[in-house]
Amino acid sequence: MNTELAQRAKVSAVYPYTPFPDQEIEQSIPERFERQVRECGERPAIVTDDGALTYGDLNALVNRLAHKILALRGERVEAIALMFEHRAGVLAAMLGVLKTGKFYLVLDPTYPADRLAYMLSDSGAELIVTDTKNWPIAARMAGERATVVNLDDLGEALPAEDPGVPIAPDALSMLLYTSGSTGLPKGVMHSHRSVLVEARNLTNAWCISKHDRWLLYTSMSFANSVRTIYGAFCNGSAIFPYDLKDKGFGLLAHWLTSNRITLMRSLPTTFRNFMATLPPEQTFPDIRILAVGGEPMPRSDLEYLNRHFRPPCTLVHGLGPTECFMVCWHYFPHGSRVDTPKLPIGYSLPDKDVVVLDESCREVGPGEVGEICVKSRYISHGYWRDDERTKARFRPDPSGNGGQIYRTGDQGTRDANGCLTHVGRFDFQLKIRGFRIEVAEIEAALRTLDGIQDAVVVGRPDQAGDLRLIAYYAAAPPAEVTVPQMRKHLAQSLPDYMIPAVFVAIAEIPKTPNGKIDRINLPEVSSARPALETPFAPPDTDLTKGLAYIWADVLGVTGLGIHDDFFELGGDSLCAVRIVSRVTRRLRLDLPMEALFHVPTVAGMARFIEQSPLAEAS
Repeated sequence: MNTELAQRAKVSAVYPYTPFPDQEIEQSIPERFERQVRECGERPAIVTDDGALTYGDLNALVNRLAHKILALRGERVEAIALMFEHRAGVLAAMLGVLKTGKFYLVLDPTYPADRLAYMLSDSGAELIVTDTKNWPIAARMAGERATVVNLDDLGEALPAEDPGVPIAPDALSMLLYTSGSTGLPKGVMHSHRSVLVEARNLTNAWCISKHDRWLLYTSMSFANSVRTIYGAFCNGSAIFPYDLKDKGFGLLAHWLTSNRITLMRSLPTTFRNFMATLPPEQTFPDIRILAVGGEPMPRSDLEYLNRHFRPPCTLVHGLGPTECFMVCWHYFPHGSRVDTPKLPIGYSLPDKDVVVLDESCREVGPGEVGEICVKSRYISHGYWRDDERTKARFRPDPSGNGGQIYRTGDQGTRDANGCLTHVGRFDFQLKIRGFRIEVAEIEAALRTLDGIQDAVVVGRPDQAGDLRLIAYYAAAPPAEVTVPQMRKHLAQSLPDYMIPAVFVAIAEIPKTPNGKIDRINLPEVSSARPALETPFAPPDTDLTKGLAYIWADVLGVTGLGIHDDFFELGGDSLCAVRIVSRVTRRLRLDLPMEALFHVPTVAGMARFIEQSPLAEAS
C-alpha cells in the first residue's frame, strides 16, 4: 500500500484533483453529475469528430430528454431501452433516463434481432430512446408494445431545467446483460450507489480531475464502459468515444496523441494487439493511467508500458466482474519488472473484501488455488427477474453487516504478502477479448439447428496466443451441415463475439466414464481450409498472393481461396483489425476497415486497393 500511496502522490502533484468523500456515495448519479455541471459548465464533456458538448450543453439535452420521458411514462420505476451506435447520443440518453428515476439497458444495434427482442422483453421496457440513424431498427423492435423517442428530434420546446425527481442511492440505475448458462442472456442489476462507489474508488486512487481526457472504445453495453463514463462524468472530465470496430487500430495511435488522452482503459487482448501494430518509436506522452483488465495478463505485456509510454504513466491491472465492478488492482509504475508468468491483480479496494475460498468456503493458504469471492455491501443487486441464478451466485455475508458474498467463478491464488493473481475460470465460462461468455448458451443454440445431434464449445489459443472459440459438433446422419449454415443459424440469436471461429465435425462428442463431456480429449484443430460452399480459387496475382499470406497467417488457415469469406474462415473484429493493420504497413496506404467488411474476401480487398486513389499515388 505504501508504494500505491507514493505513486498517487506523484500523480496528484501533476494533476490536482478534489477527493471524492465517502459520504457522497449516499446520493444519486444525477446529483453528482449536476455538481460537475455547476463547476465545469463550460468545459467539454463529450468530444467526437462532429464537435464537443460542454457540460452545460449536455445537461440541457439530458434534461429535455428526461422531461420527454416523464411526459410519456410518468415517474413509475421501469426499464428504458437505449439503441445507439458508439456515439455521444447514448451517453446523453443514459443520464436522461437516470434523471427520471428509471433505469436503462443498452441495445447494441449490431446484435441479432432475436437477442435484442429477448432483452427488450425480459427487461419489460416499453420505451426505446434512439437517434435518426437507428430509428428504423428501433421502430421494428418496438412494434406495438413500445414507444420510440428520437433524441435528434427533441427540439427546444422541452424544459432544459432539471426535472428534480427524488432518487434514492439504492435505486436501480442500469441492467448490464451478459451471456447466460441457460442459453439466454441475463441482466445484472446495479444501483446508483454501486456506480458511485466505483467512481469514488477510481477518483481517489487515480486522482481524476476535470483535466482528464478519457478514451472510450469499449461497448457501451458492458461494465468496462460504465467505469469510464461515470469516472468521467462524476469528475468533470471529458470523454472521447472512438469506434474501434469502424475505425480499427490504424488511426488510433494518431488519435490518442492528437486528442491528448490521459486515461486509457483496455482489455488485455485488445491492448496487446494494438501495441503489436505500433512502430518502435511510437509513444504516448500524455497517457498517465493505463488500466488493463478483464483477463489474465502475461508478464510480457508489461514491456509495452515501458516501450511506448512515458513516466509518470502507470499500468493498473485488476479484476472487475460485471456483478461487482472493480474489486482489486495492482499498480505497475513505468519501468516496472516482474518475475512471475502473469501480472498479479493486487489487493482489495475500499469496501470490497476479496477472499479466496475452497469448496468448503474456507480461505486457502498462500500459494493454494481457490475461488475468488467478494464480500461487500456495494455490489450488484443480483440478476434481473432470476432468483434462482441470484441465489446460486450471491449469498448473505454471515458477518451480519448487510453485505453479500459474490462467487465470481474465477480461480485465484495469493502470495505470502496477500497479493492476488488471477489464474482462470473454474466453470465453463470463458473470457474472449474481455467478453464473458457462457459456452452453454452457444451449445444450446447449435443444438437447435436441424442436423446437429450434439455440440460442445471450448476456448483454444490462436497463433497470437489470444483465446478463440472452437465448436465441435456431431451431425445427425445422414444430415450434412455446412459451416456457413451453422454461422448463419447462430447469428440469428448470438452477437458476433459469441460465434465460434472454427467448427470441427466429429463422429460423437467424447464422454468421461460418468457420462460428462470429456473436454480434455477433444481432437486438435486442423489449420486446413474448412469445408465451404464457395469453390476454391487460388491467388493469381502478386497482390492477391501477398494478401492471402497475411490472411492465412492471421486466421491460422492454410490454403485459403481468394473468394473465401473472411467470417466463414473464422474471422472476427480483432482479426479484421490485425489484417488491415498489416496490409496498411505493407502497402503504406491508409486502408479503411470497410475494405474488409464490405467485401470480405481476398479478391474484394485486392479490388478495393487497386481502385484506391492512395494506391495509385503510391
